[in-house]
This record gives sequence, structure tokens and C-alpha cells, in this order.
Amino acid sequence: MTETARKPGPVEETRASGMTRGMLWVKIFLFFALVSITGYGVWNQGLFLVQRWVPVAVLVLGILFITLFVARYYGDVPRAGWVLIGLLSTLVLVKALSLIWSVGPGETVQEILRSAMYLAIFVVSLASLPNRRQIPWLLDGSVIIVVLVSGYVLLQKVDPVTFPLTSLDTVRASSQLGYPNTAALMIGMGIVLALARMTELENLFVRALHAGMIFGSLVALYYTFSRGGMLTLAVGLAVLFALGRNRLQMFANLALAALPAGAVLFAVRNLEGLTASGVPLEQRVADGSRLQAALLFGLVAAFLLQAFYAALKSRYELVPRIHRLLGAAVLAGVLLAGATGAGMVVYQHGGPGGVWESFTGSVGRDTEPEERLTSLSANQRTAYWAVALEEWRERPLLGTGAGTFLYTWLENREGLSGVRQVHNLYLEQGTETGIVAFLALAGFAVYLTYYAVRGTLGATGGRRFWMAALTAAVVVYLVSSFLEWHWYIPPSTMFFFLLAAAAVKLASRPEWNTPETSGDLPRKER
Repeated sequence: MTETARKPGPVEETRASGMTRGMLWVKIFLFFALVSITGYGVWNQGLFLVQRWVPVAVLVLGILFITLFVARYYGDVPRAGWVLIGLLSTLVLVKALSLIWSVGPGETVQEILRSAMYLAIFVVSLASLPNRRQIPWLLDGSVIIVVLVSGYVLLQKVDPVTFPLTSLDTVRASSQLGYPNTAALMIGMGIVLALARMTELENLFVRALHAGMIFGSLVALYYTFSRGGMLTLAVGLAVLFALGRNRLQMFANLALAALPAGAVLFAVRNLEGLTASGVPLEQRVADGSRLQAALLFGLVAAFLLQAFYAALKSRYELVPRIHRLLGAAVLAGVLLAGATGAGMVVYQHGGPGGVWESFTGSVGRDTEPEERLTSLSANQRTAYWAVALEEWRERPLLGTGAGTFLYTWLENREGLSGVRQVHNLYLEQGTETGIVAFLALAGFAVYLTYYAVRGTLGATGGRRFWMAALTAAVVVYLVSSFLEWHWYIPPSTMFFFLLAAAAVKLASRPEWNTPETSGDLPRKER
């Protein structure tokens, strides 16, 4: 009888690659140092002001500089990683060259430094994941970072005195990041990561904790009143369900967290202190206390529902035929609901032409945040895009210089409004730094998505869940960047590049496949 060879563990894999134990710990330390820096950036008011993010950029670039002198530190970077590094390096190089012809040298210098920081994070992170053992820790650390965002959003609603709202309407919650749509982006990325992670896990208590996180994040996402954030979360969930496994279980996990979240929002729906502007502070405080009580009940409900479901799942298993029928019914229901909703929107706006007219229109200043959720308006974004496109046509090769769209807008605007960003990351590269920079960033986004999706489809076991989660989170950021300027709020983009690096490294390591989880096996094989 032959003995089955034992699959090498993470330590054996590391030794087989020629990496010393010292190098292993250095890489682990530096990777989680970058994760910690990202968490610090979230907590430190989103590093929005120059004096906040420049020291962080210097620190990150210093880490990159030191690693360049460590022998074989970048020896295990995959070929696809070098392609992506090349595309990002091209983007940074073009931005640096644009200083020669820039109409705003000060803004260009800042953008060069900011982009170089992102490149450094991606490069160091890509080289600093020595084995698969760090991936679950990254996912859990990422969920904790998102808890900082969603938790602060809820605190802004529960206690508006201690945690004042900083949005202009004093209604939309923005967390420490200072911009509701970026807070919604990070919350959406956290939800897909937590959903995949809890589906992979078997521990009842840990699953219940993740359910509580998803519950709180869904409520927090609503109070950002970010239409784009909710839309990109839907895209991320679609990617997660398309690429992941155990879809029926994932749907159940999501539903059991969304149910108490919906109940909480329904219970406080008439509290104007939570959803209307111009409400006295005393009423906002009183309504915040009511929300706090509802949140506590909802959190307990989410915890208990998931614990009960996990207990049932561990004892009973659906027969394959019933499992397939339920899965088909859920899929049909979701598709029907989506098609019905889209049809109603088109009908209410008088057809496709009316939808486009609404999209290019503007939301009135007096419109309450809750009412904006039903609006299709891009809210001045189409005006920004039109100005950016016209400027790009005039300077297709060079642009006006990195970070200088504010001058383009001041020169071509119709009214008196001011804006610094195009609200479309890809178009912004074209109008500011020309066709080469645009192709570099677009190529990075396309190739990253392709490589991550391909790696996900070839993964098994826990690695399939990890890849699906990372790919979905990456897609959330890339899609949201068509409508927003998250690039200029460093923690959100640092967070993206950490996850992107992990996705590329994990996709390039088929030997990191883990054994099939108990959720993947038929009951008779458990």
C-alpha cells in the first residue's frame, strides 16, 4: 500500500522557494505594516489634507527604497505582476514628465507624489506575501478597517454632538474620510470581503461576528445616501456570486444580515433627524438615541439568526436536487426583480430618452438626501466630463499636467461652481496627462481584472473564496472610479492596491489551493 504524499504547508513552500526564515518574517512585517498604515489613514481623517498624507507617502516610499537593497526581495513577483508594475510605472513617469508643461506645477508635484505612493504600495505588497497563510489575515484585517468606516458612520448618526456630520447638508454621513461616496465605496468593498469570508468559515461564533459586521455596514451604507456606492456594491455582489462557490449559502448569509438591517431602517423611517436637513440638533440627538436602540436589537438579531443558521447547516444538508431547485429559484427571483426594477425606472422616466435626460440633469440643491436615492441624475458630472473631453481633444498627447483639471474647469465652466476633479479617474488621466497615461491606467484596470477572474476560475477550496472576494472588491473600486474621485482620498486607494496586489499574487500561485472546505463536500464525505 503506497503512502499518499503530504501536501507541503506554507513553511515548506517558503523554504522550497529559497526564502530564509528571516526574509519570511521581514516580508510579513512589511506587508502588515502597510495594512496598518492604511488603517491609520482611515482613522486620521482620510489623510485628505496635504500635511496629513505627505508624511505617509514619504514613509511608504522609504519602505520601497529599503526593500530595493534587499537581495531577492522581489524574486517571487509573478510575471503578471511585473506587467502591472510596468503599466503603473508608465503612469507615474508620464505624470512626472508633465511637470515640464503643466499649467499648475504645485498641483502636479502633489499628484506625482501621490501616484508614486500608490505604486510603492502595490510593488511592496506584491512582493511581501510569501505564502497563503497571510491571505485570511489580510481579509480579516480589511474587514476591521471597514468596520472603522461603517462604525464611525453609525456614530455620526447616533451621537451627532460627539461625532458631528461634516457634509454640507449635515445629513449624509461620511465617516472619518470626509466624503460620503468614498465611505460608501469602502463599506461596499468590506461587505463583499466579509460575505465571502464568513461563507468559507465553519466556526459558528466567527460567522455570527461577520454577520454583525455586514448588518452594521448595510445600515451605514444607507446613511451615506450614496447612489453610486449602492450601485457598485450590487456590481461587486454580482461578481462575487458569479465567481464564488456555495452561492446558495452566500445568499442565505447575506439575506440573514440584510433582514435585520431592513427592519432597523423601517423602524426609524419617520425620524427626520436622521434623513432631513435643517432639523434642530436636539431632535437629531433624540432620533439618534432611537436609532441606537434599534441598532442594538438588530445586531443581536443578526448574530442570533446567523448562529441558528450555522447550527442547522452543521447538522443538516440539503439533498442535491432540492439544493439545485432552490438555487434556480433564487437566481430567477433576483433576475426577475432586477428586470422589473429596471423596467419600472425606464417606464417612469418616459423611455430610454427620458432616462438619459434625467442622467444628464442636475439634482436640485433643496432635494433631501433620501429623495436623491431615487434620482438618476449624475449631478453635474456630465458637465465635468464634457469640459474634460473638450480639453483632451485640444491636447490629446500631453494634456494640461497632472492634477490640473481645476484650472481647466475654471477656464471653461458655465457658472460659478468650482471643482478640482473630473469625477472619472480614467477620463482624468486623458485630459491631464494625455493618451499614454490613459492607456496605462486603463490597461492596468483591464489586465488586473482579467488576471484576477482567470485565477479565480482556476482556484479550489478556500483559495476560491479568497480569490472571489478579492476580485469582487477590486471590481467595486474600478467601477466606482468611473463616477468618483476616490484616487484623491488616499486610504481608499491604498486599500484598493493592497487588495489588488493580494489578488495578483494569489492568482499566480495555483499551489496555494487549499483542501476543499467542509461546505464544499457532500455530507457523506465529511
